[in-house]
Amino acid sequence: MYDRRLDAVIAAAQTGSFARAGRRLHISTPAVVKQVNTFEKEHGLTLFERSRSGVTPTKAGQEFVEDEQMIVRQCEEILRRAQRRGATNSASVRLGVSMLRPGCRILDLWQRDAGKHTDIRLELVSMPDDSEAINDIIAHLGEDIDLISTAFDAGYWDGACNTLALDSEPLCVAVPRDHALARRARLTLDDLEGTRIRILKRHRGANDTVRDLLEHHSAIELIDIDHYDLDTFNDCAESGDLLISKPMWAGVHPQLVNVAVDWPEPIVMHYGLLYPTDPSPAIRTFVTRINELALSVRNPRPYMTKPKTPQSTLREKSRERAAL
Repeated sequence: MYDRRLDAVIAAAQTGSFARAGRRLHISTPAVVKQVNTFEKEHGLTLFERSRSGVTPTKAGQEFVEDEQMIVRQCEEILRRAQRRGATNSASVRLGVSMLRPGCRILDLWQRDAGKHTDIRLELVSMPDDSEAINDIIAHLGEDIDLISTAFDAGYWDGACNTLALDSEPLCVAVPRDHALARRARLTLDDLEGTRIRILKRHRGANDTVRDLLEHHSAIELIDIDHYDLDTFNDCAESGDLLISKPMWAGVHPQLVNVAVDWPEPIVMHYGLLYPTDPSPAIRTFVTRINELALSVRNPRPYMTKPKTPQSTLREKSRERAAL
């Protein structure tokens, strides 16, 4: 529907680096460079200023990328509409998945209903983890991606999308496996003294509450980060730094382990779904059913015992008398 080299152009503009664009697109850096260079040469354009520190869109390049993103979304929506017309028996619901938002809990819940909702087809769509791209995806839920499963603070996404809280997500710390604290089941703030902890810059919500508590311990050194990505986890594994983490990230990095913290007060985010403010009937049905499944898991039916018969009651009384 459109020149696929534009994916490389857009990714390079958003990340400021051919290497990071390659990681987002799951292709090599030379492949990104080749796609951008051939596109520029073919159309007589200079879209980027190159330097050792990365790439910066030219004025023409910035305007080109902004216009092209709208065209790309339109092309993809045209293709999706055609696919939906061809699949008359079911409607697709697209769940965005990534390293930091794997969607495992949603898939586990939906699997409980396997075969019961043949009118809905759940599709997994790969997405990046950098904050700029995620914010753009959330602002356009329902276009390329319908749902994202993630942790969020109450009210944070009001106005941008709908949210469904399915579970709680208590903040913890990710600790390098060779660190002494990695062998502990739970940690206190006193245990964290003498460590360096990477934490998001002050913004709002549960993360800021953690920062307030840690700042009262002068023996804890806080290192600001802008966002979470694989490089953040790699840096902690190599440096020995700890990282404010979430249970949903258990297993994200093989050299880090999540350890619970006994905070002086509960510090919990919601875990659940982000979905469009004006969801399609299929999305609405999916969200409603996932909520029902999550409630059934949290509140299972009590175990039902068989009613006692007169004969079984007599046998029990005989055994009680014998025991005396």
